[in-house]
Amino acid sequence: MKKRFKKKIFATFVFSFVTSMLLIIHGVFFDLDFEQIKRLTVEGFAVTFILVFIGLIILEKIFTLEEDEEIVALRRRVSRLEK
Repeated sequence: MKKRFKKKIFATFVFSFVTSMLLIIHGVFFDLDFEQIKRLTVEGFAVTFILVFIGLIILEKIFTLEEDEEIVALRRRVSRLEK
């Protein structure tokens, strides 16, 4: 279970890293908003990365909420059957 969680966090981390770069590039080149150039600094990238990472964690939690509840219910049933 913990190994799966670590893989999910790592995948979310990598996806956040790539998405942050793409968001900054999109803001600079496709929107022709050259004010976004300041986000290409290390601090700007870090802020963008943190916001994307937190957003993805929240979205993942929202979309797996029902699954989590179902898993808890199944564990209860299994523990009753084992007794």
